[in-house]
Amino acid sequence: MEEELTRSLKQFAREKGADLVGIAPAGRLDVVLKPGNRAVDLFPGVKSVVVLSLHIPDASIEVLKQEISNYSYNIFGYSYLNQELHFLAYRVARLIEDSGYLALPVPARGEHYWDKRKHHGPISFRHAAVAAGLGAFGLQGLVLTPEFGPRQRFIAVLTDAELAPDQVLDQDLDACKKCMACAQGCPIGAIDAEAEWEVVIDGKRFVYGTVDTDSCSWHASGFSDKVWQGAPFQPQIAVPRPSNLDARLIYDCRWHRRDPALINTEHGEGTFGASFCGKCLVVCPKGQKRERRRSKSNSR
Repeated sequence: MEEELTRSLKQFAREKGADLVGIAPAGRLDVVLKPGNRAVDLFPGVKSVVVLSLHIPDASIEVLKQEISNYSYNIFGYSYLNQELHFLAYRVARLIEDSGYLALPVPARGEHYWDKRKHHGPISFRHAAVAAGLGAFGLQGLVLTPEFGPRQRFIAVLTDAELAPDQVLDQDLDACKKCMACAQGCPIGAIDAEAEWEVVIDGKRFVYGTVDTDSCSWHASGFSDKVWQGAPFQPQIAVPRPSNLDARLIYDCRWHRRDPALINTEHGEGTFGASFCGKCLVVCPKGQKRERRRSKSNSR
């Protein structure tokens, strides 16, 4: 096992700006993923999955919560943050290559256009993060880390190097079930806390609610005029979701039927669909608690 490479890789990733770094054996992750979207499907011969994380600036979430602006969140919580994650993943992949192994960085967002599964990237970064010991699932299915709650984004690098793995954390589901802020705060009721989804990772059981991903994706991506109702950044045109969607119709709805002001902004800033809802992330008390804890610690 490459323990020295593991240490140098983690140190290197943090020096390059990663807030969190974790490692999972590929087999630990693949047993909970569906064929076609496992690490081994993307990179035969993979042995380890390196998961990297960047923190979303707290103020960008707070002004979104206060319905002042979603601009900073869209850029620094999503589109630009993805580019920073690409930088990290590329540099880590090069370090692994220079150590004599192969490394495949998986892009931070997007789907294979030929993949028939909707709203699903090549591999689940959420499950990878939990398998790498960075956090546990919240009720809404987001990963809650001890450092930032849900306020981060992840990316993964697959490698045939056998790196030293991190331990999987335990889930504090009772706290989520007592809270229910994400389910209650969802403007379209897409989170069903009673319909539990269960996964077992490295012998530890994780449970989270079932999300209506079709409704969530549609309303969150600028097709609704009710997600942030009353906020200045709320789109002014509602586009009903057709019952039988295909790729051509989705394209037509996204680029020809939505609010033109929204479309023009996305083109101008290169965000391309970053007008997300984010309420399940915004209202989560664990993110707010972590922010207050860091602020208190820094003020000493």
